[in-house]
Amino acid sequence: MNRTVSLALIFFISLTLSLTAQEAIEKNAELSGLITDYDNKPIKGVRIFVDSVKTKVKTDKAGLYNISLSPKSKLITAFSVKHGLIDIDYTGQNKINFVFPKDSPLLTKKQFAELGYGSSNGSVDYSGYPDIFQLFRAKFPNTEVVGQDVFIKGTGARLTGTGGRYKPLYIVNGSMVNNIANIAPVNIKSISVERTKSSLYGARGAGGVIKIKLK
Repeated sequence: MNRTVSLALIFFISLTLSLTAQEAIEKNAELSGLITDYDNKPIKGVRIFVDSVKTKVKTDKAGLYNISLSPKSKLITAFSVKHGLIDIDYTGQNKINFVFPKDSPLLTKKQFAELGYGSSNGSVDYSGYPDIFQLFRAKFPNTEVVGQDVFIKGTGARLTGTGGRYKPLYIVNGSMVNNIANIAPVNIKSISVERTKSSLYGARGAGGVIKIKLK
C-alpha cells in the first residue's frame, strides 16, 4: 500500500513539473517601450509590427506601447505615416525604445504593404517581376525563398525534409493549393503573408499562411 502511494505521489509530482515546464515554454513574452521623434517628443498612434506582421498595438499619447509576443519572434517594427519606419532585432529584450530620425524617409500605407509588412489589401502592380519567387525576394522581407519554396520567417516551425521548416499554407482566391510556381505576377491583385497559430488551419498552417488574390 505504501509503495502504491509513493508511486502515485511520484507520478503526480512528475506530471506537475512537466505541465509547469510546458506552460513556461509556451508563455508569451512581454515587451514595452517608448517611441519619440528626433526632438524627444512622444509620438501617438505608431503601429507595432512583429516579424513584419501587423498587430493591434499602437502607442498611446505618451508614446508608450506594450505587447505580448512569442519569445521566438525576431523583428520588431514601428511604423508611422508621418515619421517612417524603424526595424529593431528582437533577442528577448523586455524593453525596446524607438527614436525616429529627423530625415527618416516616409512611406504611404500602400508602399509599406508592398514591402511585405502585414497585408496588401489593394491592387498592386507586380507585372515587373519575371516570376512569383523573384517577387517574394524583392517585396516580402518577412519571407525566404529557397528554390521554389517560400518560407515565412519567424514561424518557429520545424520539419525534417524541408531544410527543417514547414512550408506555409497557400490559399489562392480562397482555395488551398499545393504550390504557386505557375502563378504569373502580372495576374496577382494582392498578397498577404501571415504568421498564424496552427489551430486556425490545423497542422497545415504551422508554417504560416500566404494568401493570394488574382485579378
